[in-house]
Amino acid sequence: MKKNFKRVLSAALVIVMLFTAFPAAFAFGSKETDYTIISPYEQVDWSTWKTYKANLHAHCDASDGDPTLDEMVEEYYKADYDILAMTDHGVITNGWTSERETNGIFNKFRKVYPMSEENYERITKGLDRGGRGMTDIRGGIECNMAVISKTHVNGYFTTYGQGEWGIENDYRTAPVEIEKAGGNSVLNHVGDWVDSGRFPHRSHWNVYIAYFAGIFIDCPSCLGMEIVNNTDRVTRGDRELWDELLQVVIPKGRNIWAFADDDSEKLNEVGRSFEFFVLPENNEANVKKAMKDGNFFAASKYYKTTDGVGDFDGDGNVPLVTGIKVDQKANTIAVATDPTRDCRVIEWIADGKVIATGNTIDLNDYEKDLGCYIRFQMKGSGGVTYSQPFELQYKGRIDKPVPSWALWVFKTEAGQKFMKFYHSHSFALGALIAEKIRILIEDNIKKLSLIHI
Repeated sequence: MKKNFKRVLSAALVIVMLFTAFPAAFAFGSKETDYTIISPYEQVDWSTWKTYKANLHAHCDASDGDPTLDEMVEEYYKADYDILAMTDHGVITNGWTSERETNGIFNKFRKVYPMSEENYERITKGLDRGGRGMTDIRGGIECNMAVISKTHVNGYFTTYGQGEWGIENDYRTAPVEIEKAGGNSVLNHVGDWVDSGRFPHRSHWNVYIAYFAGIFIDCPSCLGMEIVNNTDRVTRGDRELWDELLQVVIPKGRNIWAFADDDSEKLNEVGRSFEFFVLPENNEANVKKAMKDGNFFAASKYYKTTDGVGDFDGDGNVPLVTGIKVDQKANTIAVATDPTRDCRVIEWIADGKVIATGNTIDLNDYEKDLGCYIRFQMKGSGGVTYSQPFELQYKGRIDKPVPSWALWVFKTEAGQKFMKFYHSHSFALGALIAEKIRILIEDNIKKLSLIHI
C-alpha cells in the first residue's frame, strides 16, 4: 500500500515538474490565434496630428440647393467646419472662385456666381477665425444630373460628370468613368435605391450584395459608401449592407470606407452628419490621401435602426477618437476618447454583430465570433461615431464568397440583356408608378381600418 502511494506521488511530482519546465508543450488546445491586424489608422501620429471636421456632400443653387454658393460655404464656415466639398448634380466645382457651366434643368433662369477672391482668402485662410481656414475640395460633383431613381455617386478630384444625365438604376457607370478620369468616387445613400429604409431585409439580399461588391472589387478608386446620409432616414439599413459587403470584398483585397454627410440643400441642414479627418496638416493633398487610406471617421447626430429600437437624435458633440493603439503581439486594439465629449459605450462589431463593448478588445477572447474584419462605433448623447474596418488576417480564416448572382449578371448574355432593360428609363418610370400605386393602396387600406375601428 505504502509502495503504491509512493509510486503515485512520484509520478505526480514528475508531471508537475514537466509542466513547470515545458508549459507550452502541455497547453493542449489553449494556443491563441496569431492575428495580423491591418489598421487604417496605422500611419496616424496621434501625438502631433489633429482632427478636422468635414462635409463632402453639399448643394447650392448650382443644382437643386436653395442657398447660393457663398451662403452655403459661409454656413459651414460659421459652423466650425474645416473641410468642405460642394457636389452639385451634374456640375463640377473646380474651386469656389471658378466659373462653372450649369445645366438648364436646374438653372434655366438664374446665374451661379463664383465666390470673390477676397471672401475666398478670408475663409480658406481663416482670417477671422484665428487662422483656422476651411479647405476647398475641388473637382466635386454628384453624378448624375437627373435620374428618376436615386442612383447617385459623388466624384472628387475628377473631370467626369459635367452635364451627364445618368443611367437609371446604375451605380456602376459613374465610378468606372471617374476612375478613367483619375478621380475618386463614393456611393451615395444606396439605401434610398435599395429602399432598405422601409424594407430592412433588402440590406441582406444577395442581389444587392453581389451588385455593389462587384463595383468595389472592379473600381479601386471607388473609396466607399455613405453609411449615413442627412438624418439617416433612408440610410438606416446601410450599415447592415456595409457589413454584408465587407465580408465578401475584404477577402478580395478591398476595403470599404464609411462616409457620413449632410447632403445639404438648405442652410438648416448643415451639421447633421459629417467626417472627422486625422491629418498632419489641413490641406487638399492630405485630405485626398486620407480619403484613400481611411484616416478618418464617419459621424452623425442621428442614429436610426431597421427595427426602430434604440433610435435617437443626438444633442451636443458626438464622441471623438483621440488615439488608437494596435498591439500585434497581444492581439488587442485600444481606443482613447475625448473626455470632454460624452461617450457612453464603444461597441465592437464583427460580421454585422456586436461582439464586445469597452475601450479595448482582446481578439483572442472572441475567436469564435470573428471573420475577416472588426470595427467599432461609439455612442454618446451627441450621436454616433464610426471607425473604418480593421482587416484581420489569420490562419484558419473562413472567407465568405461573393454571391453567385454576380456571375449570371456580369458574365452571361442573358444577364447583360436584363441589366440593359433594368437600366432603361421606361423600367425606372414603370417601377416608380407601381410604387406610387402600392403606397396609395396601402394608405387607403389604413384609412379604412381606422374607420372600421
